[in-house]
Amino acid sequence: MFSKKQIISLKESRKFHFLVVAIVFSSLIPLVLSDPFMIHVLTLIAIFTMYASSWNLLANSGQGSLGHAAFLGIGGFTSSLLAINLGIPPIIGIFIGALFSAGIGFLIGLTCVRLEAWFLAMVTFGFSVIAETLVSQFDDITHGVMGFRTPLLVPSGLPFYYFALFMAIISVIIIYLLMKSKIGLAFRALKENSSEARMIGINIAKYKLYAFVISTFFAGLAGSLYAHFLRYINVAVFSADNSFKPLMMAVIGGLGTIEGPIIGSILLVSIESFLPNIDKYLQPIMSPLFSAVSNVGPPLRLMGLGIFLLLVVIFFPKGVASIIRRLYNYLLEQFRE
Repeated sequence: MFSKKQIISLKESRKFHFLVVAIVFSSLIPLVLSDPFMIHVLTLIAIFTMYASSWNLLANSGQGSLGHAAFLGIGGFTSSLLAINLGIPPIIGIFIGALFSAGIGFLIGLTCVRLEAWFLAMVTFGFSVIAETLVSQFDDITHGVMGFRTPLLVPSGLPFYYFALFMAIISVIIIYLLMKSKIGLAFRALKENSSEARMIGINIAKYKLYAFVISTFFAGLAGSLYAHFLRYINVAVFSADNSFKPLMMAVIGGLGTIEGPIIGSILLVSIESFLPNIDKYLQPIMSPLFSAVSNVGPPLRLMGLGIFLLLVVIFFPKGVASIIRRLYNYLLEQFRE
């Protein structure tokens, strides 16, 4: 699938060095921070890295999605229901869920890839609402309203973390190599100027469809892992929150970069996981100002996240990855001197 030249260029890439450091750090950190909650957070980071990378791949082709949670949920429900109803091993079911998600993405893409980026985004948002409604209406089959316990994929804790980390690493490498291939060049041409891309002979509809299908495959794979990791799934997986998360992760980390979704996932998952711990300190201070709100923590956290996103977009439009690159270059120059 990928040429020897691409593999060599990967090894020589600075981003490959970043990936190696990230892998080593991710592999060793559970040995230092072995607390179950920390392992839970690290596993979520691995899963959402895959999910955000799938969205970032779509954005790299000049397309947008505001309903990616539909494919996250389709992957999760498919894998879980196949294991429960047909006895298919979850390790196989996660890939069937990903393929089914990609199949649905193919059908949507056939009709929608000719739309402009944000018109397609609105279609995907509408589809996520439809998917949630269908799962709710056919509750006798999906059991999605009340939810259900999902089968065990691998033992929880460290085994699941390392499995999720392995899947995230493989997914990120595949996406990176894909973006460095001829297909990736076509994606970038579509993103920069679709009219010029058409003039030089690029089949716009075909390559947009490629991007959409590949993106939905990895979103479905992330959804399958997510469902088996939580050991529970319901219609809440289709929420707008889960549709906007990969967008925020990619933008905060660095839109269009391979490391952006990784950095964005680390930041956003960490913020969501650790900020609730400050609620007990905020409550006595802020309650007099917001007497009508019983618990001021959640709305303040949401407001703080929004302010953080605005600051990143305004002052660091290329994401946190650009800051890290500058710091890396500075330290490299200092070391050479």
